[in-house]
Amino acid sequence: MKQRTYSDIKPEKNFSIENVENGKCTVLFFDNIQEEKESQEVENENTSNKIIYSYDTYSIEIPYRENLAETIEKDINNWLNSVKEKDYNEVATKVREIRNQLLAETDKEMCFDRLGIEIPEKITATNLLSVVTSVFEGIAKILNNNVTKYRQELRDLPDQEGFPYNVVWPTKDKEEE
Repeated sequence: MKQRTYSDIKPEKNFSIENVENGKCTVLFFDNIQEEKESQEVENENTSNKIIYSYDTYSIEIPYRENLAETIEKDINNWLNSVKEKDYNEVATKVREIRNQLLAETDKEMCFDRLGIEIPEKITATNLLSVVTSVFEGIAKILNNNVTKYRQELRDLPDQEGFPYNVVWPTKDKEEE
């Protein structure tokens, strides 16, 4: 999964092969490397500038082979794009799973029976008006309900800027019952 890393050591390459064992290895990819100067006050001196590097780290576990480093180096952009796409899809899937669970938890609040709408087994001319009124009051309650707005905000999560890494989760305001 993508992780922002801060270090006083700049990566020598855009990738690193680690944990080589049992025919497998972990490849770390470094992207968006930025150099930042951090000022620190030092005794009897004004300031000291310490350089900090920040970068996105992506990892993937793959089978190890002797020429793996050369293979990655020759095609680093495709490797990096592939790992970033895989990471994005995994994170997006997890966010959507959470969103779907939150939607499922509010399904019951959208049912007519939870809104107190009673539809008689037999509708007659005498009770038709009360049935229609009850249905429209229930629909109005659904449409004007905070749960409806909350559910729409959940459905709109994938459209947020920064999705899936920086998601602003909506909150459901509690209704007075």
